[in-house]
Amino acid sequence: MRRRPPWLLLLTWAATRMTLLLVATQAIPTGHGQAFRNDVTLYRNWSEILVTGEFPAGDEKWQYPPFAALPMLAPRLLPLNYHVAFYLLAMLCDLAILFLIWWFSTGRRGGSRTGPWAWTVGAALLGPVLVSRYDLMVTLVAVLALTASANPVVRGSLIGVGLLVKVWPVALLAGLRRWRELLTASGSALAVALGGCALAVATMPHALDFLAAQEERGLQIESLAATPFALARALRWWDGYTTYQHGAMEAVGPGVGAAALLSVAATPAALALVGVWWLRAAPGPRAYYDAALTTVLFLVATSRVLSPQYLVWVIGVAAVILSVRRDRPGPTQRPAALLVMVAALLTGIMYPWIELDYSWTGSLPGTLVLALRNLVFLAAAVTSYVQLWRATRRPRPVWDERGLQAAVPAS
Repeated sequence: MRRRPPWLLLLTWAATRMTLLLVATQAIPTGHGQAFRNDVTLYRNWSEILVTGEFPAGDEKWQYPPFAALPMLAPRLLPLNYHVAFYLLAMLCDLAILFLIWWFSTGRRGGSRTGPWAWTVGAALLGPVLVSRYDLMVTLVAVLALTASANPVVRGSLIGVGLLVKVWPVALLAGLRRWRELLTASGSALAVALGGCALAVATMPHALDFLAAQEERGLQIESLAATPFALARALRWWDGYTTYQHGAMEAVGPGVGAAALLSVAATPAALALVGVWWLRAAPGPRAYYDAALTTVLFLVATSRVLSPQYLVWVIGVAAVILSVRRDRPGPTQRPAALLVMVAALLTGIMYPWIELDYSWTGSLPGTLVLALRNLVFLAAAVTSYVQLWRATRRPRPVWDERGLQAAVPAS
């Protein structure tokens, strides 16, 4: 099958990404340049430690698996200012993701051109934060695991690489609907992840410090669990406040500790729901991709942190979902994917343009946008699970007039 270059898609991608780059570098001044520089500056500072042969020690902000060092060291290979080099490498990963989704959409499993457009437009809705965080690099590995090969060894190995950069790609194992596939992919993912960690431990001190870095994290004000506190503060019904710690703005005050514990407990509860689905579902050609979106949405929704860049992961998975061919009529993840795009738009409005409202001052306008974003995101997670369940229900047996059993889909 001949694949024609999608020129309009590429032109749209180039126009949106060039705009994001100009804003990130403040060639188009917006007054929020530090919001896009801060994390990249942090990566640069960490890279200066990493080149000495060790990981950052005693730094509460270093909360990443050992191979996260690679995206932070890579800009140093270019003869450019670190910030500019990072933005350019991020855009290269962005383009690679677009190519993979387009290639997948025109291949045997794909069938819809909506996916490449969803990535091009949906990711751009996040604004310059898209190219000023290293989450694009992680999303590239995840999209590769989703699209490159259905072989469980290959898929699992790529998920293992993703685990070495950031933990969330483990969610991509959830949709493997046969025990043999699940065990094979999990085994290869575990082998790659453990092998990479062992290599890091053998060559650089403090490689596993990230395992304890999350213990002291509180409840980020942008998270779903913190939404009631953000609204209550804006309405002057809560005596708490926010403070910068562990690399994020966290809520502090009455009830926050209990909400944080509830958020921690919600993650295994959500994964248990995925487990119930896994045991009861009938395998289908779309199940792997659909379950990936549901599980990633659950992990993000129940997290104590919901930073703007987390939407990069979800948009990447949703774009792949929108590229998968519909073999038959029935429930799909399109409603959830659409809600993800709405959440991306609201996130792009929130950060950094009205961040002060919900992060520092507790002003109502920005807090309402945050609350709306979180409600839309929660709706996306619930919708995704419901659609996943409906699309993979096992047919119930019925008996015809001759007493013979037949299987028809449950209505």
